[in-house]
Formats: sequence, C-alpha cells, structure tokens
Amino acid sequence: MRSIIHSASRVATRAARRQSSVSLSSTSPLTQRSVPAVTHRFKSSLPHPSEDDELTHNNDNSTSNVGESLAQHEATPHLDNNTSDTIEDYTAKAGTPSPWAVFDAWGAGEGIVDPLSAEEESMLSPEMVRIPTVEEDRSSVPNESDILKSYDKLLRRKSSVHFGYPYNLMYNHEELYEFMKYSINNLGDPFITSNYGVHSRQFECSVIDFFADLWKMPKDSYWGYVTTCGTEGNLHGILLARECHPDGILYSSRETHYSIFKAARYYRMDAKAIPTLPMGEIDYDALASEIQANRDRPVIINVNIGTTVKGAVDNLDRILRILKTLGIPRERFHIHCDGALFAMMMPFVDWAPEITFEKPIDSIAVSGHKMLGCPMPCGIALTRKEHVKKVEQRIDYLNSVDTTIMGSRNGQAALYLWYSLRKKGIAGIKRDVVHCMETAGYLRDKITDAGLTCRLNDLSSTVVLERPMDDKFIKRWQLACEEDIAHVVVMPNVTKVKIDKFVEELVECKEKHGRTEPARVDSPLRKLQSTSWGGSYVAPSVGTFKEDF
Repeated sequence: MRSIIHSASRVATRAARRQSSVSLSSTSPLTQRSVPAVTHRFKSSLPHPSEDDELTHNNDNSTSNVGESLAQHEATPHLDNNTSDTIEDYTAKAGTPSPWAVFDAWGAGEGIVDPLSAEEESMLSPEMVRIPTVEEDRSSVPNESDILKSYDKLLRRKSSVHFGYPYNLMYNHEELYEFMKYSINNLGDPFITSNYGVHSRQFECSVIDFFADLWKMPKDSYWGYVTTCGTEGNLHGILLARECHPDGILYSSRETHYSIFKAARYYRMDAKAIPTLPMGEIDYDALASEIQANRDRPVIINVNIGTTVKGAVDNLDRILRILKTLGIPRERFHIHCDGALFAMMMPFVDWAPEITFEKPIDSIAVSGHKMLGCPMPCGIALTRKEHVKKVEQRIDYLNSVDTTIMGSRNGQAALYLWYSLRKKGIAGIKRDVVHCMETAGYLRDKITDAGLTCRLNDLSSTVVLERPMDDKFIKRWQLACEEDIAHVVVMPNVTKVKIDKFVEELVECKEKHGRTEPARVDSPLRKLQSTSWGGSYVAPSVGTFKEDF
C-alpha cells in the first residue's frame, strides 16, 4: 500500500510541475457492377513523406555554438506557435472516477503543450546532438542533460497534438521504472525456459493466456508470444500459413496493412490484392471469383480486423460462408487475422461480431502499444499449437527451441503488457473502448457540421476526412494521409477539448486554403462520397415516412 501511495504522490507531484496549456474554442450510389480486376501489386497506406519543419535542421558543419543555431532558428518559419493561455480540460469519460481513468503518468490526456522556445529547439539541431569523435570537440556541444530536457518537452508537445496514428498515450508504468536497469531478454520460446535467467517468461505466458481466453481458445490448444510490433505478428502468422500450405495463394484486400504483402515478398508467396468496397472492406464477390479461379491451390486469407486507413473490418463470417459455398474443405484453407488495433477493442463493443478461435481461424496478431498503451512498440501473436510445430527447431545454444521471428526478445515489453492488463482489468479496457467509440462519433459530427467530407465505419474509432490543403496543419496534428484523404484515430488520450481545437483549426485551414478536390474518379476521397456508407457525406438529411413514400 505504501508503494501505491508513494507512486500516486509522485504522479501528482509531476503533474503539478507540468506546464501544459490548451487552446479552446468551443456521390453517386452504387449500382450493379462487374467484379473489379484483382491486382498482384499493392500500395503503402503510409502518409506522403515530408520533412518535419518544427525542428531546425542545420547541416552546416561550421556551426559550433548555440548562439549561431539560435540565429538560424529565428530565421526559420515554425508551424505551431499559436497556442493560447491555459484552459483546464474538464472533459471526462462517462461514469465515476476510477484507477484507470487517471492512468496517465505525464499528461497525455491533458491540454496542448506549448511549443519549444528558440533556444530549446536549437538544442535538438543536428549540430547540437552530434557525437564528438575528438575529445576537444566536447566543449562545443551542450551537455546531455540540457539536450534531454528539450527533448522531453518536444515529446510532450508532439504527444499533446497526436491525432493521426493509433497509439494510446494514456499510461502509467512508473512502478516498472526500477526494472529498466535489468537486461530482460526472453530469448527462445516463451514456454521453454533457456539457460538465460534474466527473463520475464512468467509474465509473457500470463499475457498469452489472457488473449487466448479473450479469443476463446481451449487450454493447451494454443501457442503465442509477445512480439516487437503488429508487423512481426503478421510476419509470423503468414509464415505459419506458408508452412502449412507451401503452394497456397495469399488473398488480402488492397487496403491491407503493408506488412502482409511484405510477408508475401519475404516468403516468395503468390499473393493477390483484392479490390475493396468504398468503406474499406474486402470485395467479397471479387474474393469469391479469385478463389474459384484458383481452386486447385490452397487458400490463405488475411482478414482485416480494422484496416489501416479507414478502420474497416472484413466480415469473417461472410468469408467463411464463401469458402463453404465454394466447397473448400478445412484442410485446404488457412485464415490469419490482422487485428493490430481493433481486435483488442472488438470484444468490448456491444453486439459486435465475434472474432474467436471457436471459428475456423488459424492465427491472429494484435499490437500491444496501440489500445493498451506502452512506451515501446510491442504486440501479441497467437496461433493454434499444431501450426507452430512446423517451424520449431531445437537450439542447444539456448537450451530452448526456436519458434519466433526474433531471437533475442524484449522481456520489458512482456512485463509492461502484463502490468497494463492487470491494472486496467476487463472493466478498464471496456471503459477505454467506450470512450474511443463515443468520442470518434463526436469528432465525425463536428467535422460534418463544419461542412467537410467525413466518414466513420461502424466498428471503428478511425475518423476519415478529406485531406486538408495545408501541409503545415497536417504535420502539426500528425495526420496520416493517403492521396486525397486523411484520418484521425481516436484513442483514450484524445479528448473533446482537443477535438474542438482541432476542428477550429481545420475550419480555419479550409477558409484560408480551400478544400481538396478528388484526385480522380476512383480516388479515396471519391469513395468517401459513396452512398454505401449511409447518410450523406456532408450533412445527413432524413425525411419523414410520408415524405419518402
């Protein structure tokens, strides 16, 4: 109890020292169509590359002191020196206060942090952070403490306007800081202890057991491990699929995360990028046609439990129905589920479809740093135990077996995931999910009311909108973009206060720079305007029964 009180006191003290502020102000319908062509290529869903103008990048090797860096900084335009006086954020999640409602060690859920001063930014220029290779040069660079102080403020600033990527920044792992002094390595298989004793396998196995229970896997029927990220989970899942069906064809939608097709390249697999419906789900008719055309080869399907850009969830039951209708026997198909973000959320959404191993799926990958929140990227890979036997190899050097993608594995990640799950519990995760879903609806309505194209899938907290015309605005709010659309992923640290400020600046951006026009007839923005989403893409108009009939 003393340690808990002491930890709470430290959090309160740090919160009192924080200097953060917040600025507040308050198509055509689908018709009968032919099945689209299936491509064998795919595109990345990453945003357009651009330099981060918020830091001063100085490549002039002649600069050797802070004063010169400051002079260059003052001549450099900056993006977001426009925050106003502090206004407290009283936006709260529904319900009464609870331990997980303040699961925030450093203010990720608070207001918008002020930008760095010119001097603070200069501390992070390439010249100032360079590592001297001659002892005499050490006097020409700032000391490490000053640099790290500026870096800490930069991270707090960037985290306070973090909207475009699915990372939960609301976490508190201060109780685990003591363990960072240990080199915790879970090398080898999580269930077979190696000779290296500084590990966190007991915590890793507990995390795996939790997810196996969440996705309804019988005891002793599953195998899994804590990965470095969702991509590694996908690489492992597709590897198992390839080993189970060496001559199989991988089918996945065009809006799939790039790591799935990366796996196909790595493993030299035949892969087909299936067209998608406007909302981002896989085109089920096109999928069925391709499977039928290649029914002499085994079927490997990646099912998206939330696509990267639109957060669309492929209908697993419909895909299974397609396989049954085509007469594909169980031993001839393999299903991997990429659930990086939403597979962690779906079990806590009322009346959502179930993704469980009671259905004929074979593996699932989820990110740990996204919905749960963690200071290092991590994830969980889970599969049926019989599949992993196909890649298992005994390694005498480890006194364990090799079953994972990586050899050395971050034992800290397993410890952090275990801690988050224990502290939050089922009720805490549910509370976060409800917040994300409800707040995403709030954001969608605010953008729609502002007269901008905006969409939100039913099973998603990813709000998709027309791409703002100002790149500075995009970089300020760290929006992820794809051609003529952008998105905001609403996570527990995204509050209504921040949304109000975001929409206020978005409207100012529209008034100053105009609106994005669809890049082409089938561009992502044009698909947002499809009536298959339901309602209208600007302002829904619902008539009465008598008016309609």
